[in-house]
Amino acid sequence: MQKIETPHFSIAFDKRTMNQAQRIANTLETIYKPVSRSLGIYPGAIRLWLNNQSAEANSCFSSPPRQLMFSNFYPANPYFCGNADFISLLCIHEFRHVVQHSIQYHYTPFLLKPFYFWGNTITCSGVPSFFSEGDAVCVETALTKSGRGRFPGWEKLYKVNLLERKPISFGKQLFGSYQHRMPGIYRLGYYFCTHIRKKYGAQAIRAIYEKSVRRVPFFGFYNAIKEVTKKSVLEIYKEMNQELLWGWQKQLEGLSITPATHITIQPSADTTDPIDYIKPFMDVSGNLKAWKKGLGVRPQLVSLSPHSFSKSTALLKKASTHFQETRCCFTRDILAPAAFDIGQGCAAWLESCLHPWQGKTLENRTYNYTVRLQYYDFKSKKNRTLTKNCRYNALAISPNTAQLVAVEVDKGGTIYLVILETQQGRVLKKIDNAAGGYYLTPSWCDEAHIVAIHTKEGQNSIVRINVHTDKVEILLPYSYEHRNSPKIYKDYLLYNSSYNGIDNIYAMHLPTKHGFQVTSRKYGAYLGMVDPVNHQLVFNDYTKDGMAIAVMPFDPLSWLPLERVEDRTVRHYETLVAQENNSDILAQVPEHVYPITNYNFWRDSLGFSSIALDEPKIIGGKVLLPELLSLQHNFKARPHFYHQFNPEWKDQNNEQKTSALGLDIQYQTCYPILNADFSFQRKLSVQDKTSWRKQLEVGIKFPYYFTLDSSSGETYLHISPILRLFDKGNILDYVQYKFMIKNAATSCIKDMHAPWSQQLDISYNHRFEHTETYSYDLDWNVQFHLFFPGIFPHHYTGLIPECQYRHYSKEHVLFPKSEILPKFQLLYGFPLYLDDWQIPLIWFLRKASFAVSYAIQPAGWINKLDNLRLQDTQHTITPQLTFWNGFLSIESYDPVKVLIAFPFHWKKDLNKQWKFSWKPKLECTLAW
Repeated sequence: MQKIETPHFSIAFDKRTMNQAQRIANTLETIYKPVSRSLGIYPGAIRLWLNNQSAEANSCFSSPPRQLMFSNFYPANPYFCGNADFISLLCIHEFRHVVQHSIQYHYTPFLLKPFYFWGNTITCSGVPSFFSEGDAVCVETALTKSGRGRFPGWEKLYKVNLLERKPISFGKQLFGSYQHRMPGIYRLGYYFCTHIRKKYGAQAIRAIYEKSVRRVPFFGFYNAIKEVTKKSVLEIYKEMNQELLWGWQKQLEGLSITPATHITIQPSADTTDPIDYIKPFMDVSGNLKAWKKGLGVRPQLVSLSPHSFSKSTALLKKASTHFQETRCCFTRDILAPAAFDIGQGCAAWLESCLHPWQGKTLENRTYNYTVRLQYYDFKSKKNRTLTKNCRYNALAISPNTAQLVAVEVDKGGTIYLVILETQQGRVLKKIDNAAGGYYLTPSWCDEAHIVAIHTKEGQNSIVRINVHTDKVEILLPYSYEHRNSPKIYKDYLLYNSSYNGIDNIYAMHLPTKHGFQVTSRKYGAYLGMVDPVNHQLVFNDYTKDGMAIAVMPFDPLSWLPLERVEDRTVRHYETLVAQENNSDILAQVPEHVYPITNYNFWRDSLGFSSIALDEPKIIGGKVLLPELLSLQHNFKARPHFYHQFNPEWKDQNNEQKTSALGLDIQYQTCYPILNADFSFQRKLSVQDKTSWRKQLEVGIKFPYYFTLDSSSGETYLHISPILRLFDKGNILDYVQYKFMIKNAATSCIKDMHAPWSQQLDISYNHRFEHTETYSYDLDWNVQFHLFFPGIFPHHYTGLIPECQYRHYSKEHVLFPKSEILPKFQLLYGFPLYLDDWQIPLIWFLRKASFAVSYAIQPAGWINKLDNLRLQDTQHTITPQLTFWNGFLSIESYDPVKVLIAFPFHWKKDLNKQWKFSWKPKLECTLAW
């Protein structure tokens, strides 16, 4: 590891990413004042870790300790970063979060600072995340020519919901829905902040941040909005939507729609569920292939065949719009449409999965991902993995299906085009990116040429590359126009663009260089392919029900010349750009070379985190004091304090821990994970005798993460000796062994549980020191969870058998030397779609479920005086309702879960009489 120090940042990086680190350092120093200016506060020095281990385009700001984390992997989604360098956009967006945190810290009253910041409650008691994320998108949009607010493809879901559906409540927009797709907090926040800046000026955002933390905790944001704008949040939301509605209605006035025919698919999907059929491909036999996903649909590859009544060639050309759907295979959620392609008889895609042994850092704070390349053969109906642990983000299949081209981002941040063969996934060639920048959405022109988007210095071009000579030919010059997904068919270059303010398909006649608009659709048209048999264009047409498959004749004579295309762009961001001095800040980044020094773990990596509660209960809880945490989340040292206010029932075999003070240290090596936990414990025996114990628990954990077809799983082995310090006798108290393996299939948003999953837990405790009157020396516990689909969609059934074996160290006058305690549980559950239940701005029901379980287990032992036999088993039926609730505008935390259960027990007592009991149960889990 190495380090770059600048006046305001300390950047830790792997030496392979030195060039990226230098560019990040220059970018951060360039944007430091422009990004901070509108909030009027300039943060102190902050640390940044450039992570090159994870193949995931992600970043985050966390506090405390205040730090940034960037992944150096680039996204394949052209509607996420546009033409700008992705890492540079991260610098603007994430540093804006640093400024937001600083202004809230600065204006928080002194007595509230420990509660807000060291108690880790600022994200739910200050400005909500939807507003902060929206403000960050505003700044990235205003300061660059590629912020997300400039892309019609990014705004289309909000647009179609506003124009095609009845008014959507603020709570539903914020917390989501199981009936319709919602655009999410980034878009909601962007339009919300943009509206406020337009109507009340840029200083209004600053005032809202200042006042939110000075008012009543948790309600300060509502009060600040009211004080600054003289209107409530709901009034601002209504005004914002009305302004957007007028703008988009005006955009569509007089818009000429090119005729196209939608494909009708049987069996028809539930009309309330939006369904996407992405990247449609028509083979030579007239069958369509596509990637399907939706709210109630697991990601899958499907084949669509024309109905038998329309299979003749004559009818195929005229009326083959009715297709029968057949599922080929389930897939994991694919990185982006650009990471999926279909050819004649095959399909290939890229899937993100956890790194085999470094998938999760300590306490799952961050994740390290890798990518695997999958290949499906339609004839054999089998899929196989071509490449594991790669760093590809986009691909395309050659016309003869013998080769693939993929975009690779290596661990140094360098971007290549990689040519692979499709039999084994072997790399045939790497094409260097000598011009810099990066590639997006490649495709094959023929067996010797590739066409792709190349971005550089905030602009993009469409280039054709000879895979044999590496020669690059620029087909369309560099410009700020947002173009993607190029394909060449005969003499025409086809591509997607938002040239007129709506995503559509455009073309250039290669011999004459004349440009045309091919489609003009209401919400967006996205290129699929040209069917050479029927000479028709197959594309995705965006509608309120998702991505539909549409076809239209491939007729250049009907296309609109580019010079006659009317610009209908709705520029919500114009006011923002003017307020930020019309600057393109990324064009001003210098190439200064900062000195590089060695990274010191103890000096440069460690910082203190906040206080937390671990499993708080009415009877007590564990307080986690501020921990010493490394920047990479691979080391932590955390003191903790536990106290039990009201000791629960003390069983006759063991002492009860009532208080403990300890220090837990964990370190994640390359492999495995090591931990040591020293604690000073107060114990209470059955006879209410108090004793003190000094205990050291050391452990070693071997995790492994794996994927099987469309399922993902993990397993680990954990060995943990527990030692008694400074006690007489055996220093080794006991050793715990834990083994776990689980596997779960992919699920859709509507599923409450993975449709197929298995989990096996085995624990074994071997005790060496016996101080209690009646303690065990061997304890085995085996538990198996099996879940499979229920009777109806999104229902689930679970079987949970469990068996425990204990062998006791001493003979007892009443109880046996060993015992076997089997248990069995059967459950059935399903979701309850209670859409839009809320008390506005106070409470929102995010989701609900109902489940019923039946459990059977031994009720206990009858003593030796009764001939050593088990009591009759206890039976329990438990109906339960679970509600996941959102409060205020706190979207960033997992919701508050409320469980209401009605367990009904029955068993026979010693007199062989049935004994019934019923005890309702109410349980509330606070996620934070």
